[in-house]
Amino acid sequence: MQMALIVLLVCLLLVCVVTDLRSRKIYDGVTLPGTAAFLVIHLITRDISLLEPLAGAAGLGGIALLVAVVSKGQFGGGDIKLFMMIGAGLGWSVGIWVFMFAFLAAAFIAWPIIVLQKLLPQKRRVKELPMAPFIAFSAMLIMALAY
Repeated sequence: MQMALIVLLVCLLLVCVVTDLRSRKIYDGVTLPGTAAFLVIHLITRDISLLEPLAGAAGLGGIALLVAVVSKGQFGGGDIKLFMMIGAGLGWSVGIWVFMFAFLAAAFIAWPIIVLQKLLPQKRRVKELPMAPFIAFSAMLIMALAY
């Protein structure tokens, strides 16, 4: 995979993490152009079959949409589009690993928080965790292992 593509993906992931931590939002102005840029990059460079990033964008976006429906809104549209962008950048076969590790990483952090919440007063309890940090961590880990 090209270094420029990896650098672009890391930069976009960092923007998504910062905005998700600050405002609990992942903006379409980052994820949608990122998705399009990755598809164009793969089309021009032909580094992988175009089917791979298309399947990644559709597949990861579709699975994330299913998670959003099942979670009744706890998993937002920005998270769905972030996974779509990652699928377009890394392709299906690498992106699905990012998806699985993101939820594993989130669970690894969430379970101790849930246990500790029992000790905190009701007002101080955390209601939700932003997913972008876990998604970005997983994407960077998988990229480091895969490339």
